[in-house]
Amino acid sequence: MSKMAQSGFVMASLGLILGISVFNAVQLDNVESISIENQKRIKELEERVSKGVRVTSSSGNGGSTKAAGCDQECEDLKDSANLLTARPRPWIDAEKVERGHTFRRKEGSDPRGLNPYIASGADNYMLNLWMGDTLAWPHFDDPSKYFPMLATKVTSEDGKTYRIHLREGVYWHKPAVDWDSGNFEWLKGDGPDGRHELTSDDYAFVFDMFENTQVAGRVSSLRPYVDKLVRFEVTGRYSFEVEFSEKLYTNLPIILALPPSPRWLYMYDEDGNKYDDATWGLKVNEHWYNQKGIGTGAYRFVEWDAGVKIELEANDEYWGEPPAFDRVLISIVKDQNAWPRKLKAGELDMTQMQPEQYATEIKDNKTGVYLGNERIKHDVHDTLGYFYLGWNLDKPKFADKRVRQALTMAFNRQGLVENIFHGLGNVTSGPFGQQTSCYDQSIKPWPFDLDGAKAKLAEAGWTDTDGDGVIDKVIDGEKVDFEFTMLIYGSSTEYATVAEVYREDLLSIGIKMIPSAVEWSTMLKKMDEREFDVYTGAWVLSLPTDLMQIWHSKEADKAKSSNRIGFRNAEADRIAEALRTEFDEARRVELCHQFHALVHEEQPYTFIYQRRRPVLYWDHLNTPEWELQYPHRDIRHFSFHTEPNRP
Repeated sequence: MSKMAQSGFVMASLGLILGISVFNAVQLDNVESISIENQKRIKELEERVSKGVRVTSSSGNGGSTKAAGCDQECEDLKDSANLLTARPRPWIDAEKVERGHTFRRKEGSDPRGLNPYIASGADNYMLNLWMGDTLAWPHFDDPSKYFPMLATKVTSEDGKTYRIHLREGVYWHKPAVDWDSGNFEWLKGDGPDGRHELTSDDYAFVFDMFENTQVAGRVSSLRPYVDKLVRFEVTGRYSFEVEFSEKLYTNLPIILALPPSPRWLYMYDEDGNKYDDATWGLKVNEHWYNQKGIGTGAYRFVEWDAGVKIELEANDEYWGEPPAFDRVLISIVKDQNAWPRKLKAGELDMTQMQPEQYATEIKDNKTGVYLGNERIKHDVHDTLGYFYLGWNLDKPKFADKRVRQALTMAFNRQGLVENIFHGLGNVTSGPFGQQTSCYDQSIKPWPFDLDGAKAKLAEAGWTDTDGDGVIDKVIDGEKVDFEFTMLIYGSSTEYATVAEVYREDLLSIGIKMIPSAVEWSTMLKKMDEREFDVYTGAWVLSLPTDLMQIWHSKEADKAKSSNRIGFRNAEADRIAEALRTEFDEARRVELCHQFHALVHEEQPYTFIYQRRRPVLYWDHLNTPEWELQYPHRDIRHFSFHTEPNRP
């Protein structure tokens, strides 16, 4: 098995179906331990320099070598007030990297777009992690610590006001436009090859988008984390300050997780005309560059051929650790059955597998040879998150918790995990990762019990009064049959099977359910606009999870919010608010357990299971290292150890 890096990066992303942003947190009282760790790392590097050894920057993150002395990051890490700490090891072992090759992987659908503040979903989010950077990143093995990325120093005395110093000499990629046409001279910067340098204004623009309520999309899901923001101030070309009105557990993580955004691009139309102050937020939502990518990261955007591929290439001017691959080719493969075939044919270097494929190729395989080729290897890695059914609580049918409990009891989750998902996971009972202390192991999932479910429905007034086999109830003076539609991700054969099994069990207790398989883009739109009865969803969680974004009542009435099911509960609000201001770990766990018990009783979601994910990969790929939150998605942990010899 490969080594799993227990990353606690502060963004959550798309699971199979649904993803947005949830943040973890870090204690602010670890300055002393950070300082000691930094001093050890800096001393080690300075000793190497004194011996004439060429070294990279102090975190192992620099792309250029330093002949002597200590660079900006190294100097900043000497400051005992710096909340960032030296990274203990590189993303990958440089000695194992053989450059000059293309890494081929797949996505199951096209992303909604590539602007990280407009489009949502893990596909968009992870592409932007490759094309760009955030201010800092959690240590791979200790997510309570962060190492420098675009910021080299972050300080705060009170947990409310943060001073950020950016890394100097970082440049944006050159936008992917038709430069030969002569129509984009206005886009040129004053840096090398017409590029723009990263400055504090690229973060000022981010906070301008937070403030401008015209800007929709992913920005909307992030706003709960900056609702206590009272001041953003540019203090220099490479420095800015952010002030919150309260000391919250989420303050630091939200700041460190933010990627920059170029005002010099998104505030202008395609002809270089600046948007007016009254409508620029609306223009950003539909910006002409939103279907292309830009960043400061290790890979730059080349091309997106919708339905076919997305192509990236190495940014040879990257400020940090050189990328492992010269190119990244992402094929859009909607047919899940084609994933193993494309790997076997050499069109992919790695692919995850669906449960049925896992059963055929690995679980029931007695030969140890996969897809008929000894060079193809396999692994199974854990995930942090859960799959669920999200009930629209604004629909009268689902307003009574007894009904929601009955709907959960009619769902044979254990049978589905064992037989359809072939044991790749565990039934879950609440909104926390089962690996974490927040998950209350004493709370057992609701049992599969059709008789019990029927009894609960009768308690709630749902009986078959006309003998047609479908239970009914008078709502607002009108007899209503219990019938609803379930949205499922159209590319998932497993969830089509899940829906059919569930449909049959529901029918046996008098409920008519109609599965509706839709494409990913359509599903997102319906969820955003709350045009659903219930949908199949998944959250990937952070370490630990903040509850406000998904569960707080004030998010229930916001357009395109993460609380799209309309969950409103005063006690849940109290717990979520308390969790944000609580820094004692034991008390935080207690609050988590209270919340777990509450949602278990209320069943706003039918919690399904926490997945383990099988993958196949060619042996020219070094043994992959999986991050707990983003397994197989962060290719910065991947490298080739030999030239690919594809079929």
